[in-house]
Amino acid sequence: MGDAYVWVADLDARPEEAAVLAGRVMDWLEHRGIVQGELTNCLPGDELGRAPGPHAARAVTEDEVTSGAACGVGMEIERRVYVCAGLWTATCPACGATTEPADRGPDMWTRAWAPLLDDMYAWFGGTGPGSGACVRCGERSGFPAWTIDPPVAVAHLGLVLWNWPPLAEPFLAELSAVLGGHRLVTARTTV
Repeated sequence: MGDAYVWVADLDARPEEAAVLAGRVMDWLEHRGIVQGELTNCLPGDELGRAPGPHAARAVTEDEVTSGAACGVGMEIERRVYVCAGLWTATCPACGATTEPADRGPDMWTRAWAPLLDDMYAWFGGTGPGSGACVRCGERSGFPAWTIDPPVAVAHLGLVLWNWPPLAEPFLAELSAVLGGHRLVTARTTV
């Protein structure tokens, strides 16, 4: 079995405030005992993160967080697209049209819906406006308005928890409050 991670994306964090918000979140997590205070090599690759603290189980839906070589928490303070492995669908907030999965080949959706993916990747690359156009009705809507399943988020601030169980709703509500009531999207995926 491979590694898995939980991501939490802050849909409302602006680029200029992401670093301050990340510091606030990490201080809060450390103060609550969810993570340890020192940076260690607890994430995959060469990245440093925070290992689970003595009260990590307060944040998750299971009784414990198992420590291991790649079991830690990191903050991402950059333009990111957070996705789950596998196929996902997007539904237009204006007309309700839903992307159709491709029936063969490497494409996630039929070629008709490729412009929506292009919009998302353009935003990720720093050249897009943060919205996607529906190929059915032509309306352009901000990515947070689209209904995407499993969840996908475009954000400037994210929390990534490697090899943690799913996060508990009360923890997510507290995290949102720490972030000033910001909207959060979360999912767990396996790599």
